[in-house]
Parts: sequence; structure tokens; C-alpha cells
Amino acid sequence: MTVIVPDNNFMASPSFLILILLIIILQLRERKIKLRKLIIMPVILSIITIPMIYVEIYSVFNAVVIFFGLLIGILMGFLISRFMEVKMNEDGSMVMKGSLIAVLLWAAIIVVRIYGKSAVSSMRVIDLNLLTAIFLIMAVGAMISRRIFIYWKYVNFKKNDALKQDLIN
Repeated sequence: MTVIVPDNNFMASPSFLILILLIIILQLRERKIKLRKLIIMPVILSIITIPMIYVEIYSVFNAVVIFFGLLIGILMGFLISRFMEVKMNEDGSMVMKGSLIAVLLWAAIIVVRIYGKSAVSSMRVIDLNLLTAIFLIMAVGAMISRRIFIYWKYVNFKKNDALKQDLIN
């Protein structure tokens, strides 16, 4: 299996930064929840994040640390989603808006990975690439678990709406 890893020249390019900005804008707008659209952003973020993380799994220690980062991200996502407000419209649809904190964290981690390599490397505490891989996988794990929670709310809302319709009829 061949994995294509973007090089640092691509990640520092204006087109990559425009892609990151577009993802942020898409996440922060309010939108109706549709089941097929719940998976789009986690897939896009995973496609961008996985190659950055894949190159860091060259030892068992790194793989374990990244795995625990994923678990922590999933738990954080469920905690964040508990406080997230999902609105119900009068027409029976649900509306959600992305979390500014989660999106900015994801974008900041990518910027640090691209531009902060020398500063963190000079500290010699932890490798910058491993550190950013941990935070990136945490952000993606948090987004996926938030989407699962939103899906659960959506299903419960639709179930309750169907019960109300049955009671009315």
C-alpha cells in the first residue's frame, strides 16, 4: 500500500492555506443536519490528517501514544457535544453549528506543524511531528465523536417526532 504524504512545500503553499480556511468557514456556518452530510467533514479532515500521522508511526511507542491521543480526542468530543446546542426548527429539521474552538485548534496545530518545527525541536522534550500528530488525531477523534453524538440526537428527535405524529393521528 502506497501512502502519499504531502511535503512541507505543499503545506506551506497558499493553496493549502486556502483549503484550511475553506474547511474552517464550512465548519462554522449554521446548517441543517442531514445524515449524509454529517460524515463529509470528518472524512475531509481525516484525508488531510492521516498522511501527517502515518509518517509518525515508525515505532511502537509512537503508535501507542497516537492511539491514546485518538482515545482522548474521542472522549473530549463526547464531552464537548454534551454542551453543544443543536436547535430544532419549526419545520421539524435540526440545525447545528460547528465549534469554533475545535476548528481553531485543528487549524492551529497544522500551522504549528508547518511553521513551529524549529522552535519546538530546540526544546528537545518531544518531537514536534509526534506532538502535532497527537493533537491532530485528537481533533479528528473529537470531531468524529461529536458527529456520532449529533447523529444520536438526530435519531432520537426523529423517533420522538414520529411518536408525536402517531399520537396526533
